[in-house]
Amino acid sequence: MDMAIKEIVIPFLRDHDFKGSYPHFRRVKGDRLNLLTFQFSLYASRFVVEISSCPAVGDVVVLGKTLKPSECRVHYFGNRFRIGSVKNKTDYWYIFEKESFFKNIYKSRAKEIITNWGEAEKWWIENPFEKENN
Repeated sequence: MDMAIKEIVIPFLRDHDFKGSYPHFRRVKGDRLNLLTFQFSLYASRFVVEISSCPAVGDVVVLGKTLKPSECRVHYFGNRFRIGSVKNKTDYWYIFEKESFFKNIYKSRAKEIITNWGEAEKWWIENPFEKENN
């Protein structure tokens, strides 16, 4: 699964101005820092793509430490979203446990992230971080 993400999704993220290294990515968009991370289950062949946002300048205090933008991670913020949850109407996990003879499940799941990408852009545009802190 890692290979498919690195081959398909990471170039897509780079084309959309994301920086960082797998599994944590960030992008400056106006006054916001769009954050994205891949999180794999310890118990099954599945993962989530979680997103969040924070001020672009960083300066976010987490557990008493002031973070630079490059140190900000999705899991530091309570207000997050899992890509694919709108389309699938559930807290969505990308499952890759059943390989098919006719279809590469790993590449299919990687491409599915891109198919669901509009959900992430919409979530970031709606700026839920601001709503949470107002």
